[in-house]
This record gives sequence, structure tokens and C-alpha cells, in this order.
Amino acid sequence: MSITAMQRSLEKAVARASLADDRDLAGRLRDEGQRLVFLLNGLLRSSRLYQADNAAMDGLATETSQMLKRLLALLGAVHIVLVEDQIYVNEVRVRMKEREQELLDQLVLELGRHEVGGLSFHSPLEPEDIKSVGRALAATAAEPGQARAALGARLIGLPGFELGGKYRYRLKGEKLAVRRDAGEVLRRGITLVQETLAQLAGDRLPQPLVVRRVVIDLVDALGDNPNRAAIVALRRSVHGVGTQHLLSVTTLALQLGRAVGLSDTALSDLGVAAMLHDVGYTRSDRSGHEVAGARMLLRQRGFHEGKIRRLQATLEHHLPAESRPSLFARVLRIVDDYDVLVAPRPGAPQLPPPTAQAAMWAARGTLYDPDLMALFVRMMGLYPPGSLLELSDGRWVVSLSGGRDAERFAWPVARPVRDKDGRPYDGAEEMDLFVLREFLRPKRVLNAVTQGVDVGALLDGAPPARA
Repeated sequence: MSITAMQRSLEKAVARASLADDRDLAGRLRDEGQRLVFLLNGLLRSSRLYQADNAAMDGLATETSQMLKRLLALLGAVHIVLVEDQIYVNEVRVRMKEREQELLDQLVLELGRHEVGGLSFHSPLEPEDIKSVGRALAATAAEPGQARAALGARLIGLPGFELGGKYRYRLKGEKLAVRRDAGEVLRRGITLVQETLAQLAGDRLPQPLVVRRVVIDLVDALGDNPNRAAIVALRRSVHGVGTQHLLSVTTLALQLGRAVGLSDTALSDLGVAAMLHDVGYTRSDRSGHEVAGARMLLRQRGFHEGKIRRLQATLEHHLPAESRPSLFARVLRIVDDYDVLVAPRPGAPQLPPPTAQAAMWAARGTLYDPDLMALFVRMMGLYPPGSLLELSDGRWVVSLSGGRDAERFAWPVARPVRDKDGRPYDGAEEMDLFVLREFLRPKRVLNAVTQGVDVGALLDGAPPARA
């Protein structure tokens, strides 16, 4: 199926999907999810009281197995996520009555002993497999820091079964007292991307709720400073090109989305779409990964707004502006292409950021949305972070800041690389070229690759340039 045909098919599917259908699906998830909590609690208690061949265990295991089969048929994959005193089945919160809350609290406590915050099922489990899960969860937990891995080792070999980590999910409207450290969040993002890619490679659907949690943390950590996001693209990565690309595209997309004025909810939807926009590469080559990715995401049942946006972004993010792709797809087209042009990757030319940005600017209105492209350039500045520049006094510097504002658009904060005689600087000195503009100015853009300067190494560990 061509991209155009799939666009039309998706539009028809969206038109057919009514709010009543979504409410019906959410209602079924809440009811089935509540029953699943009861069954899992019963399974844990019974595993401590009875032998595996006891008839009481047989009934619970059989009913739990049948419940999972029904949910898998409904959802494609079942993700049970425990968050403090709440439980989610995929992206739907299960409501518990006050007298039933104790059961949920017990389940959170039991899984917490093993440092587990969720269970994922990608294929049905037979009753004997369900019993194995119950016995493993009822067993004594390993030492802190090793409990989750130890539990996973006991359950290795179960088809399509995974343990999820423990997460802190901010509630709607809740404000963080302290902004999260960007480096810490980026490290968590790398781990999440690697886990998501592994799931997709194993033909398993990712957990959007967990992806969304890291995206929200990125929004908090990056704030309104595009410098942090732009530097991600140029830092060296030992985690693989694909991992670094997804994280870079996500951080840049969030900053461009903020410049557009998207709400917090829309920003988190955009971030999840960015994290998942290349899922099709696990099933297809470059010529067909958009359709392959959309087909994978379509396996997740339901047509809620966040999923629609993800589908459109995945399907359309390589379409030119004249094909009228969705807003998310137009944002991703810009940040995706920018990262491909400037980031170090084996066997591909690496352009200086100003050169890459100028080439993209020339294609505004055809390949790129002209208004979004203008916002992107304003955000990045004339010399985006990572630009290697020769100054009017012969010194070489690397840019650390974006556009900042109209007055400082062409005057970045920079770090000296070498003096006019070619001697390298050793240290983390910074200079604001706007402040020094009466004495210094950028003379020309240098190609860091041909000049043998490792910009990524210079940026590793660099604090965000002052706004």
C-alpha cells in the first residue's frame, strides 16, 4: 500500500472512529483491568498457600490465562503499569472503589519488593505459565538493586512476558519544585529508547505510557532553552546511531513544539510521536519504513487523539510540505533532517550546522513548512550549537548557544578551541560574542570534520550556555 493510499485509509478510519467507540473501549479496559488486579492478588496469595498442582491454583491460573487472551485480542499487547496508588492498563486508568483499594495497594507492595512497577504481555500465557509467574512473585525478593533482574531470571523463557521498572508519574497540573537534571533525564531517555527498540525488534508493541513519562521529564528538564536540545545531536554516543537519533529528534521536536506554542499535553504527544517515528525500520528498509511503522502502531487498538497523532507523524514525516502532512509530521520533517545532516554517523557526510541549516532554509515552502522553518532557524540562531567558527582575530571557537533573541541571533555564546597561532585551548572558558561584538566577530564557518576537530568531544559534559 502506498503512503498516499494509507493516508486516505487512515483518514477514513479516523472518520469512522467515534467518541462512543473510545468510551466503550476504555470502559471495557477498566472493567477487565479491575478483574485482572483481583486475579493477580489471588494468584499471589494462593502461591504462598498451595502447591502448584492444587485445584485452587488451577482455577485461578486458568481464569487469568483466559482474561489475558481476551485483553490481547482487544489490545494487541497488554501493559499493566502500577503508579503509586493507581493502575493503568495500557493508557487507561483503572478505577478502584474505596473498599477495593487495599487489593491494589497489596499488588503494588508485592511487585515493589522485586523493584517492579509493571507487567507486559505480548502473547498469551498458558495456565502453567501463569502459575510460574505467581510462584516467582511470591518468592523472597533479592537484594536491593538486583531484585528485578533476579525475578526476570526466574521467569526467563516465558513467551512475550516482560517486567517493567518503577516510575514516578506526575499528575495532571502537578508542578515540580525542582527542575530535573537534563543529563539524568537524557540518560534515562537512552535506556528507554534501547528498551523500546528491543521490544520492536522482538515484534512487541512498546508501552506509550512509559515513553510519555520520559517525554514529560524531558519537557521539564530542557525548559525553554534550545541549547540543551541542539547539543544532543552533536554529542558522541556509544549507544548506537539509532538510539542517539531518536533522542536528538525528540529533544529538538519538543523545543520546536514549544516555539510553536503547543500545550503541555500536545508537547507530550509530540514527544511520544518523535520517539516512535522510526519504528518501521525494525520491519522495513528506508523505502518503506513509514508504512511499516504505521502498520505496527495500528496494532494498538483504539483511536484516541494521541494515537492518531502518532500514526500521522509516523506515516507522513518524510512527506514534503506541499503534500500537506499533519503538524507533528511537519515538525518531525525539519528536526529529523537536521539531525541526519549534522550528526556524526558512519559512512555519511557530516555538515557544519550553519551549512545544513542554510540548505534546509533554501528548501522552505517545498520540502519544509516555511513558517515552522522560520521558527526553527530563529530558535537555533545563525550559528547553531556545535558550529565551528573562525573569529576575526584568528581564534577558533565552537558555538554553544542558539538564537536567544533577535538582537543576539548572529552572536552566540562560544567556547575557544585554539588560538590564532593554532595552539589548542585547555579548559571550559566561554565568551559571549554579543558582548564582545565591538572587538570580535565570526569571520567564517569551518568544517569540523575536515579540520579534525571533534565537536562532540568538546560538547560532552558542557553545561547549557547561558540564555
